[in-house]
Amino acid sequence: MGNFLDLDTGAQRPLWLDSTDYSARLFEGGQAPWLDVANFLAWQRKAQGLVRSDVIALPAEPVIAALLANNAELRSAMAAKTRVLFPLKTLLADSMLRDHLIEMLRGLRACFSNAPLALAIPSPRRWIARSYAQAFGADAGCDAGADEYDSASMYVADFLRVFSESNLDIVLLDETDGNEPASSAEIEWYRPVLNIATHYRWMMGLRLPRAETSPGTVDGVGFYIAPRGLDITTGISTPVEFWTGSSAPPCLPGQFRFATIPVDANPESVLDRIAFLRQ
Repeated sequence: MGNFLDLDTGAQRPLWLDSTDYSARLFEGGQAPWLDVANFLAWQRKAQGLVRSDVIALPAEPVIAALLANNAELRSAMAAKTRVLFPLKTLLADSMLRDHLIEMLRGLRACFSNAPLALAIPSPRRWIARSYAQAFGADAGCDAGADEYDSASMYVADFLRVFSESNLDIVLLDETDGNEPASSAEIEWYRPVLNIATHYRWMMGLRLPRAETSPGTVDGVGFYIAPRGLDITTGISTPVEFWTGSSAPPCLPGQFRFATIPVDANPESVLDRIAFLRQ
């Protein structure tokens, strides 16, 4: 991963940009080609040529959503049993999903050989809820706690093993706004995932939309992405108002910037705002 988190060298701080929705609107008519690897890679080359993110990331959630929308058999298999973890276990074991993500990651590595490559996936707690809703409908709820999060982490860890030869540098766990780990003890529920990342020498990050409390340091977690600085290296997330002229939060030594370009951002101002973030 080179100097991505080597933030004390005096070099420019990294800027991790998520332009997924914005670049899909500009280049793909709003319909991202998640299921066509060749078109996906062509789109990503255009997007990176425009925004020049310092990290190349594959977000797993929209890929999975697109695959499920076109695979009634997998949706049916996920809904075969109502146990809380059954939809997630079934999804993560699907060979088509695994093979497709591997192909996408290998293509990204070939296209962007010198950039850090990240796989962004839901955290185990988020993934339980997401997969259950995908199996049984958006309004379907499920009760999950520490035991379920721990078991889900084992399924996710097994899933991640298939990417051992994809030349990944980073795995980012996305949390749900309003349902984040409140302490290091809660992040320890993800221990199987953290251990897999350590084993394969992937940098592990956790994205916390609110970060109302700092979860503290956790062995195996290299950084957080949050609206404010936390106890370890933090990617300072940029509020949506920034893209219409508001100030960006401060980014102090030992931190980097993370920003999602809104789908409706004005192309005439986006590059200027990106240049501001690079200052």
